[in-house]
Amino acid sequence: MTLSKTTQTHQDNRKSLRFEFIAICAVFFVLGFNFSTWASRIPAIRDSALLIPATLGYALLARGIGSVIMMPVTAWLVNVLGARKTALIFGWVVGLSLLPIAFSPSWVALAASMVIMGASGGGFNLAINALGASYEKRSGMPRMSTIHSWFGVGNLSGAVLGTLAAGILISAKIHMIVITFVMILVVIIAFRFIPKEVKAAIRKPGLEWPDRPVLWLGAIIFMAACTEASIMNWVALFYSDYLNTGEGLAAIGYTTYAVALLMMRFTGDRLRAKFGSRNIITPGLLIAVAGILLAIFAQQLWISSVGIFAMGAGVALTFPFIFSITGKISPNALATVMIMGGVGELISQPIMGVIVQHHQLDGGFYTIAGIVLLTSLMAWNSRLLKEN
Repeated sequence: MTLSKTTQTHQDNRKSLRFEFIAICAVFFVLGFNFSTWASRIPAIRDSALLIPATLGYALLARGIGSVIMMPVTAWLVNVLGARKTALIFGWVVGLSLLPIAFSPSWVALAASMVIMGASGGGFNLAINALGASYEKRSGMPRMSTIHSWFGVGNLSGAVLGTLAAGILISAKIHMIVITFVMILVVIIAFRFIPKEVKAAIRKPGLEWPDRPVLWLGAIIFMAACTEASIMNWVALFYSDYLNTGEGLAAIGYTTYAVALLMMRFTGDRLRAKFGSRNIITPGLLIAVAGILLAIFAQQLWISSVGIFAMGAGVALTFPFIFSITGKISPNALATVMIMGGVGELISQPIMGVIVQHHQLDGGFYTIAGIVLLTSLMAWNSRLLKEN
């Protein structure tokens, strides 16, 4: 009888962990879904808010400001409230953040809306990464790459729906109202399966100064954030303006990029176990450089899309691998690299706006290629990536 009860308890624990894993994946889905919905409709939002490349860059800067400011605040909230409650609060705000963006009449209003989106998204990201780290520790299974892949599922789903909505001329306002309802519904359902006893992954409200190997990983994430933010925010305009597809086909670029992220992150845990982190990240980033150059030089929809796919596949595993490594070192290390990534996103977008303003979209994407090349060199020289 005792053995039977022990077996039943073990089975119940496994079932509870399985549902918790699915729920954490679902909230990562919401985070990706939120951002790709915005990114896929950037041409429409740009036109409705009467933006030029420079003012679009300022609005994107506001998103980065919100994200960076909220990171240390989130660390404090996770310490005080716990990871679950903090993630739930930010999940609600993320779900509602598209509404003010959709109705922004100017770049100033859009910038204010983007602060809300950035702050809620940054806080949500840190809190659910804390949930993921807690899950890995309690389950004893490496799951971070797979968990992050569901950000890619959300990215892809939002991008596909954005493509369809733009193609059949559904306004960005109606589109984002519907998506808001869907995201709130997913958040409500998912958090029913994340146990309330999950404690904070970050034990101290402040951040300690990290050692040099962690700072080196933070510098890589800084560069990677510059890259990913620039790709996500500008690839739709690259299609609509540089490849002259118009808004109806512009979201193909973001969809292609999202598919590449999804495919690579679903296979990331197996690749890492077989080849090691550095031996995956470094050649992947070099492939991304080649993809960017192909997209620029081809100037044809489908050939350029092959380049965008290669770019997405090449950069896909940098974030989950480094978050997994730093999460195992300490919660402080994870928070540090996330903050450095937020700073990279913060400063890169106004710079990107100025570059595009003066050197067109191809100049902006040449800049991205240079950043990715530098990131690959930094990854190859990282001791922690080599050891993992």
